[in-house]
Amino acid sequence: MKDSERIVTITRVERIERQAGRYKIHFDGAEPLEVHEDVMVKFRLLKGTELSLDSLTEILRADEGNKAYVQAIKYLQRKPRTRIELARNLAQKGYEDGIVQEVLDRLEREWLVDDKSYAMQWAHQRLNRHMKGRRWIQHELKQKGVQERHIETALHSIDPDEEWNSALSAARKKWRQTKGELHLRKQKVAAFLARRGYPMDMARRAAYTAADERSEEEEVSPDIEE
Repeated sequence: MKDSERIVTITRVERIERQAGRYKIHFDGAEPLEVHEDVMVKFRLLKGTELSLDSLTEILRADEGNKAYVQAIKYLQRKPRTRIELARNLAQKGYEDGIVQEVLDRLEREWLVDDKSYAMQWAHQRLNRHMKGRRWIQHELKQKGVQERHIETALHSIDPDEEWNSALSAARKKWRQTKGELHLRKQKVAAFLARRGYPMDMARRAAYTAADERSEEEEVSPDIEE
């Protein structure tokens, strides 16, 4: 009989203090293992159970996968993440690629990772809350490792009027911060919007609109009383 086929018997199951959900499994002919209770239940690791040494390798791998899954859940608790961001985090923690991919597939099945939904939410959040244009959003999503098809879907979901309102809000705010000749202020605001990812024609239009609005406001005398 090969060593890997040798049978060992569980002699004791001990809960590990100060480590929630983890147990130490003792054997009559092998070193003890520490596993999560989910792994213990999956493999029915109870006192008296007989196992081959081969199966212990599988159990250890399953426990490593469980640790990676828990790490991924903790990482997701802070804010939503893309698949690539999670993969990078788990790799940095030392988990092998096979386990990482298994964990990511599980998270996708459980709808805890959804790059398409993530890209849609990110696009509208950056557009409306942070006043960033579609080119900026596209660049950010690429940096986050989102697939091109999901990026395209997210960008197509942006209504032109929604982007225009975002650009105009940014232009109004920037206009109040600029000084100098009228035409130079317009150029500064338009360039600022272009750098934030808005199309150049939209950036110019928003800058000129913001300028016209301020001019109209300044023409109205604050001293007029009814």
